[in-house]
Amino acid sequence: SQDEPYGTGEDGMPLRPVIKPWDPAVAAAQDFPITTYQPVYFLAESLQDAKLKMRKYCEDLPRPFFALYNAQTDTVHIDRPV
Repeated sequence: SQDEPYGTGEDGMPLRPVIKPWDPAVAAAQDFPITTYQPVYFLAESLQDAKLKMRKYCEDLPRPFFALYNAQTDTVHIDRPV
């Protein structure tokens, strides 16, 4: 209906997304179907909270190579082929 901005399901009942606390690891594993409304939203306590959690998540990601930026030559050196 017009007053349900998220839409309705096949049974005509209003669809409501699930709202979860912002956790990058959970968000990365979340399936998001491309043919329906987004079923889950992630909510951070603040932008600062979101940035800190994302930085921590990225620090723990496996890195199969090391990249180093050289500001003098404006180039990036990578220690192995990727």
